[in-house]
Amino acid sequence: MSSLDEIIGLLKDANCIKLGEFTLSSGAKSRIYIDLRSILSHPTEFKSLIKICSNFIKRIEFDILAGIESSGIPFATALAIENSLPMIYVRKEIKQHGLRKQIEGDFKPGLKALLIDDVATTGSSLLKAVEALRSEGIQVYDAFVVVDRGEGAKEKLAGVGVRLNSLITLGQILSRLKLMESRLGGVWKC
Repeated sequence: MSSLDEIIGLLKDANCIKLGEFTLSSGAKSRIYIDLRSILSHPTEFKSLIKICSNFIKRIEFDILAGIESSGIPFATALAIENSLPMIYVRKEIKQHGLRKQIEGDFKPGLKALLIDDVATTGSSLLKAVEALRSEGIQVYDAFVVVDRGEGAKEKLAGVGVRLNSLITLGQILSRLKLMESRLGGVWKC
């Protein structure tokens, strides 16, 4: 298993940890933003992170990966390729043209999906995806994110029988960064 310092180093090297004033998708304010979209511009770090994620998800039982639009799609795609696994993805809304689907890709009812996203905050996006997958007969018992911000997603998903698995939590990131960069003082408070 990779060390927390290795994971945080990858995130820092790929400019994924941002400081400032941010409004999260939940509407909450934060002084730290985890922008995992940035890692896509850093192929070496992205490849290393995917290898770490691949090792982590091997302990979870599932048949197919299900990425969430939009940030979960590149992670699910990379994990599918790395592990030769089938993948689908869940749109935020039903497409209003073409085949009018919310879930893209080939699947059969009864499959067990591992839901993939980049960061979990309150869990609203994950919950909507669980509902969409289950409405098509796909079983969902586990979700995986790289970072759990610890702002209610785990509890919200547990309420519908889904375990939230995360590679690292925001609390772990903050603790390590405070140790590694104590000269920044209170900057790392979120």
